[in-house]
Amino acid sequence: MTTTNSIKIALSTSLVASLLLLNSAVFAMELTPLDPAKAETVSFRKEVWPILKRHCWGCHSGGDPKGELSMDTVAEMLKGGETGPMFGPGKPDQSLLVEQIIGVEPAMPPEKAPLSQAKVDILRHWILGGAKDDSVAGEYKVTIPETYKYAPAINSLAFSTDGKRVAAACRSEVVLVDAEGDEPPQRLPTNCDLISHVEFSPNGELLVAAGGSPARFGGVTFFKASDGSVVNTREIGHDTFFRGNFSPDGLTLALGGADGAIHLVPIDPNSPPQRFELHSDWVFDVAYTPDGKMLVSGGRDKATKVCSVETGELLRSVDSSTEWISSVAADEQFGIGGGRAKTVTGYELKIALQNVQVTGAGNGAKPISRRAQYVKAFESQPGEVIDMVTSGDRKSIAIGGAYGDVRVYTIADRKRTALVSGVPNPVFSLALNNDATRLAVGGKNGEVRIYKLPEAELLKTIVPVPVADPK
Repeated sequence: MTTTNSIKIALSTSLVASLLLLNSAVFAMELTPLDPAKAETVSFRKEVWPILKRHCWGCHSGGDPKGELSMDTVAEMLKGGETGPMFGPGKPDQSLLVEQIIGVEPAMPPEKAPLSQAKVDILRHWILGGAKDDSVAGEYKVTIPETYKYAPAINSLAFSTDGKRVAAACRSEVVLVDAEGDEPPQRLPTNCDLISHVEFSPNGELLVAAGGSPARFGGVTFFKASDGSVVNTREIGHDTFFRGNFSPDGLTLALGGADGAIHLVPIDPNSPPQRFELHSDWVFDVAYTPDGKMLVSGGRDKATKVCSVETGELLRSVDSSTEWISSVAADEQFGIGGGRAKTVTGYELKIALQNVQVTGAGNGAKPISRRAQYVKAFESQPGEVIDMVTSGDRKSIAIGGAYGDVRVYTIADRKRTALVSGVPNPVFSLALNNDATRLAVGGKNGEVRIYKLPEAELLKTIVPVPVADPK
């Protein structure tokens, strides 16, 4: 035997031995002994659901999940899909779920890195402990302090239909502020970790607070605007909601979701919510057109989209941005989007939704011609746009964000009608009254400021909640 052949044989033997050791290590990792005591403490909400959401939920959720397997809830996983239940409580290593995620080349998740040993063991321990679901609605309670150590940021604002009150989202509670007088604020608690949207219904009878608990549920609470009593509360899905809009008839609330979908939540608690899967990432904001027939949406996938309310069908991705779209709005003629790119763009819907030539298909369809015919740009903004709101009559729009002013425009001609300077930076939330003569501004510092327009005269500054040390 030559020296060269001896070296080759030695290398081959070494390689085979290494592979055998690697395989045995992998299988040893997959079949590590489980600790019954640990199995009793694993939380579905805190430990299991984040793993399933990251690695499985994208394909196994919504109205048409792959393999007819929905992983939206523990009950649906127990029911299973085409290949049967995902697991039997107490039997992790005889379960389909574990079988699919272990091995040298696990079947799931497809074409992606396999789950780590730590994640596999969390799932196995959870099943061993009986696959308990600790995310049942009503079990989770937030704590709202009587007095805050620091003023919470104002994440959303809304004027009542008569313009006399302003609703402010302060972490887990809505606070009603007297816009004209000195009545003390009225605090309305919710079970959301964070409220991201507040709005009065078109007839002024209801006030809604929407948000949720990340990786747990989207929450919506409807209050009577007259006295703040709770009409009903709904916990939907497994992740938080962002901003949205009441339908013109006031019967449904449209919200963006962290699951990449638009959610339609009826006021009637007996009516099921709807879910339109249109975006590939978080949907930050949704707005109805005044006729209630279409929704304009924007999100972290950098797209502004228009869909049909009746069918949920995507009508057109009217534009894509270099940065995410933080806020959208709509009037009779335009859909409007703005975000991190420091631009605000109006899309003339009648032209944009005509038979424009597109590239791509389905939710990825984008216009490749005639864009200039329907795009109407507002002036460039000094920084990132965080919030845009229309007046009640939908004739004006206020725009603010990561800079020290708020600008107000007429939507029809995009002309600036007011400039409010010296606003605490950053601005997180805005509200206009019905005729755009009053502007409310909220931000990171926890203040609500109310201005008279177009003069930009500051009428009131208030921190809506008690704070131990306002400084």
